[in-house]
Amino acid sequence: MIGEISVHNRKVVVIGAGNVGASIAYALTIRNLAREIILIDKDENRAIGEALDIQHGIPYMGMSQVKSGDYSDCEDCDLIIITAG
Repeated sequence: MIGEISVHNRKVVVIGAGNVGASIAYALTIRNLAREIILIDKDENRAIGEALDIQHGIPYMGMSQVKSGDYSDCEDCDLIIITAG
């Protein structure tokens, strides 16, 4: 438990779905550090593709839901990671 938020109940937004952002989302998933991971990128198709790759590639290695989104998903998230450069 960190404060009032369980690590496993976190919603994390990763801004930037390039190599670094996708790697962070992958690491969060396999370490089971968040229940929901949202990828945001200016290239929406890249964010969708990376989210699908992670979600479909490791179904038995984590319980996280990985998907693409937009900035409105930041409203109720617990952590925002900015990897856009």
